[in-house]
Amino acid sequence: MSNFIDFKRGEHTCDDIGMSNGMTAVFISILALSGTKLAATENQKRLMVRLCEADQICGIGTVSFDVCSLPWERETLEEDKAFMLRVIEGAKNKTGWEKLDYEPSEERLFPNLDKLIRLIERVTAADIDDEKIKKWYELAEADDPINNGFPKCEKHGVFLTCLGCVVCNDPYMQ
Repeated sequence: MSNFIDFKRGEHTCDDIGMSNGMTAVFISILALSGTKLAATENQKRLMVRLCEADQICGIGTVSFDVCSLPWERETLEEDKAFMLRVIEGAKNKTGWEKLDYEPSEERLFPNLDKLIRLIERVTAADIDDEKIKKWYELAEADDPINNGFPKCEKHGVFLTCLGCVVCNDPYMQ
């Protein structure tokens, strides 16, 4: 199985990202390592937690998502898009990669990071999927990290999700 990151569910573009389960794990791990260091606002932290939930521990091939369903806020959309672009740039600059037990393949990752840039740049307030975002908030239980100050993994320093640490769960980590 594989995973997909696209703009909106059901719409297909040349910037859709299809990745194997292993590549998805690496992709999300490097974004988590970069983004946790950069997240300053509550919404930026929520964006990172939601991204980290694309964790292969959920079940391989089951973590596809569309960028319009990330927890964007209309009031801070441009600021949060700029944040996400800095997260991607940090991943391309190997921010936090020293915490990995392996060396990710730039050749395989960077084209997908470039596609993610294009997907995020396209998001407008009209594209935000309020229903999916509302459902995500409703599913967050009282002990969910988004309701508890955004705790971080002691070992990797990334935001925890209800599934734990995405980097600890990375199948390439020993």
